[in-house]
This record gives sequence, C-alpha cells and structure tokens, in this order.
Amino acid sequence: MSSHTSSISLDTTTATHHHSIYDSKKAEANVGPAIVDFSKESDDSEVGEPQQEYAAEAADAHHGELHRAFKSRHIQMIGLGGNVGSGLFISTGKALRYGSAPGMLIGYPLLASMLFAMLQTLTEATCLFPTSGSFVDHAARFVDPALGFAIGFLEWFGALTTLAAEGAIWPVIISYWTTSIPTAACMTIYLAIVIFFLCMPVRWYAEWQFATGAAKVTLMVVVILSMIAIVCGAGPTGSVSTAANYTQLPAFPNGFKGVANTFLLAAWAVTGQEIMGISAGEATMPRFSMPRASVNVVARLAVIYTLGVALITIAVPYTSPQLLNTSGNIATSPFVIAMTNAGIKVLPDITNVVLLVGLAGIGTEGLYQASRIQTAMARMGMMPSIFNRVDSQGRPYWSLLCCVSVACILTYINCSTSGAVAFTWFSSISAFVSLIAWTVIPITNWYMHRALRAQGDRAFQERYAYRNRFWPCGSVFLFTASVVVIGCTFYVSLFPIGGPPNATNFFENFLCLPFFLVVYLAYKLWFRTKMVDPLKADLKSGRRPLTEADYVYLDQYYSQPMWRRAMSYLRF
Repeated sequence: MSSHTSSISLDTTTATHHHSIYDSKKAEANVGPAIVDFSKESDDSEVGEPQQEYAAEAADAHHGELHRAFKSRHIQMIGLGGNVGSGLFISTGKALRYGSAPGMLIGYPLLASMLFAMLQTLTEATCLFPTSGSFVDHAARFVDPALGFAIGFLEWFGALTTLAAEGAIWPVIISYWTTSIPTAACMTIYLAIVIFFLCMPVRWYAEWQFATGAAKVTLMVVVILSMIAIVCGAGPTGSVSTAANYTQLPAFPNGFKGVANTFLLAAWAVTGQEIMGISAGEATMPRFSMPRASVNVVARLAVIYTLGVALITIAVPYTSPQLLNTSGNIATSPFVIAMTNAGIKVLPDITNVVLLVGLAGIGTEGLYQASRIQTAMARMGMMPSIFNRVDSQGRPYWSLLCCVSVACILTYINCSTSGAVAFTWFSSISAFVSLIAWTVIPITNWYMHRALRAQGDRAFQERYAYRNRFWPCGSVFLFTASVVVIGCTFYVSLFPIGGPPNATNFFENFLCLPFFLVVYLAYKLWFRTKMVDPLKADLKSGRRPLTEADYVYLDQYYSQPMWRRAMSYLRF
C-alpha cells in the first residue's frame, strides 16, 4: 500500500499531468454569462473546471470518474435535510425525559455552535482541496496516514449505522397506525427505497435528496406553527400550556448526568454535516457552494432546533409516560404527543408519513457517504483497489455493492431485538463517530496551515481565496468543546442514569473511541506510518485553483450591493 509514505497522492496520475490538463482547459474556458442569478448559481451556469483526481463535470466525465453533478442547492439541502429526522422527531423525547428543559437548552445550542465552527473549519480546507475524501484525505496528507485511515474507516461504518438506525425507526413509525406489518417487511421496503435511488445516476440522487429535504423542512414549518397554536390552547381537547417543565417540575431531574446524556442525544440530532465536505468533491463550484451552504444550513437549523426544542419543553412535561421510556418501548415523537393530546387528528398522520420519507432520504445519504468514503480510501491505497471503479454514470459500483451488503446486515439485525435498544445502539455509534471527526477536523486544519507556511504557499492570499474568519479561535473552540462532550459521554456511560456501572451500558455508548484508537494504532504499527513532514506535505494533488470562469462569476457576484448578496442567501 502507498500508506508507507508520509504523504499520499490520491491518484496514479501525476500532479504534473493534472496541471497540464488544467492549463489546456483554462485557455478554452467559457467565461460565463453576463447576467447570473446568484441565488441558484450552479443550477443555471457551469463554472469552474475539475482540478482534482477523480471528479469531473457530468457533461464531460470519462468512464471511471465521479461526476460533478451537485449544485449549491443540493449541498445545502443534503446538509439541512440530514438533520431533520429521527434525531429531531424522536431522540428529543429521550433528551427531554433525562435532561428536562434546562438540559436541552444547554445541550442543543452547544452542539449547534460546534456545528458552525466545524463547517467554517471544514469549508476552508474543502475550498482549497475539494476531494471526495474531504477531511479523511486531509488527515492523511497533512497529519498521518494512519489518522486518515482510522477516521475514514469509522466514518464509513458510522454512515452505515446511520442507515441502519433510520431503518430501525421505520417499524416504530408504522406502528403508529398498525402493528400487523412484520418488522422485517418494513425494513425491506425502507432498504428498497434507499438502494433504488443510490443505483440511479448521481443527479437522480441529488434531486431525491433535495425533494425529501424540502418536504421535511416544509413539514417543520407546519409543525412549528401548529406547536405554537397548541401551546396557546388550540385543538379540540387542547388547553393553554402551563409549561410544567419550567414552573412545576424539578429543573434537573437527573442532575449533571441528565445534561451529559443530552449532549450525546443532541449530537445524534445535529452532527453528520461532515458529508457536506464529501459532497463538495462532486460540486460544480466548491468555492461558491460550500461557504454559502455552511452559513445557510447552520442558520436554518438554528431556527428549526431553537423553536422546536423551546416548544417541546413548553408543551410536553418530561414526566409524560408517552415519551421514550427505559423499558424499551418507543411511543411517538414529542411533537406527535403534543398534537395527540390537543386532539389534532390529521397532522400526526401527515407528520409520520413525511418522517418515513425523510428517514429514507437520510438512509440514502448514509449509503452515499459510505460509498464515497470507501472509494476515496481505495484511491488513497487504504482499501482494495477494486473499490476504485466507477461507471460512466459516476457510480462507484463495487463500493455501493459492498456498502449495501453491510447495511442490509446491520439493518436486519434489528429484527432480533427491541426497536429502542437498537436505536440507542446505532444512534450512539453514529453520533460518537461524528464527535471524533469533529476532533480530527481542527487538527487537520492546523496541520494544513503549518504545511502551507512551511512551503511558502500563499493560497490564502490569492484573489477570492476563502479563509475562515474565525481562525484559529473557531478551530480551538471546536476541538475543546468536542473533547468536553466526549468526556461527558464517558462519565454518563461509566455511571449511567438510574443504575450502577455496567459494561453493557458503557460500551453501548462509548465503544467508538477505543475502537478508533485500536484501528489507528494497528494501521500505524503495521505500515509504520510517520507524521507528515510539513515541508513534504502534498499541496498539489486534489487542489482546485479558480478558473477564469470562476473569477468572472465571483466578480459579478461581489460587484453587487451587500443587501442584494444577503438576499441571495434566502434561497437555496
């Protein structure tokens, strides 16, 4: 494997060859239209040329290359829609039960601020090196190949467990109407939908993600407006909320443990946005799409989660027996509980239908993420080369086949246990993988800056270069907060709520960290990898300089008044 070396090239083609292609294409570049609708930049114009190893424009992609089919709106909706699922609709019930209102109002804003810092940090590296391996590639080329392999392998597995976790919720949602459909049949329908859209051309997947994301966001607008009405006493059996969590019940029913437990549940709801970096590897113009997506997604999620959490804590007391309880039975989401208590008949059904579709969208996203990570790692020499292969439609078919096989196994395992136990297991794995990634991303960013300084590379001084305005404070905050959240998770895993310490509970919540360390050390010792010398770090392969078309496009964008540029953020 090429992992013996201190720096990794993601392609067998040399960097010189890539630059010669770039030079020849640059001379022929179309400088773009005179008038551009910047609110949907990449839907109506093709700007930029692919300057990385294995992604190409969908129009001219050769056999064996991923396609640059993602538009700005796709990346934003993938990021936004991915966080409107079981983490918001169902795990908030458990967070409310254990942490009550104060715990949720501490945990969710903290994770949201960490999300903003992570996206700002990731965007800086992604605009410069928009490879489909994203932060996995960055960790390998700037820090240590063993670190790249360890975080890549865990993200691959974590994405598949996300798919399985969402599949475990399907029978739970369907049980709202009937329990006569076998669990395995529900999961089969779910997997069929997920696999179908991943087997379609990349653009189909992008549009499917946009459609499901738009449906979930629209639903949340309706749900939030309905919750406001319910709190005010709307509904046939509704009454004005007394806000028992704030006025009658103890503020911290489980003390610090309840708050610490909320951190992990909030992480399950908020994390996973690293996929935006991977999606940017197949975007038409990462320099424009990623910064906008990182702002838009966080702003919209902040509105959804702030209002959602506030209304949940007002409308539903944490003592409600309908919440997710410790006996292993999942009733419904806190939103549906509030609607049912108010006597609203139709909206709970609509909510659950849209949630079913949305969960399938998140499952598709997980399968996409896993297949792209596997393909990127294969091209980095970290997985068998057979997973390099991509068909003429931009689909990494061997990676997809492998990921589908593993995902089916993980999903059908849930048939042999209760939905609540499976949900806790898989959601904890997936959420904790993201916490580890959020710890690795700032480290790779620091090492990238070090390599650029050591080699005298003035990447951030170039015209229109994107630089994190909060650097280095944002990355320091992200790293510190991630370590604190991991520490709190360790504490509540070692000393669980309502019971003595036990190995089952500990490893159910905390298995990922020791597994990550084992994978990292095993790869490092087996291949004898070394920390990357900043003077030898690869600053060539995968790099995407702005083209003349990009400059024209950005000139037109930044020549507009500030208010007009701000207004363009209101659209996807």
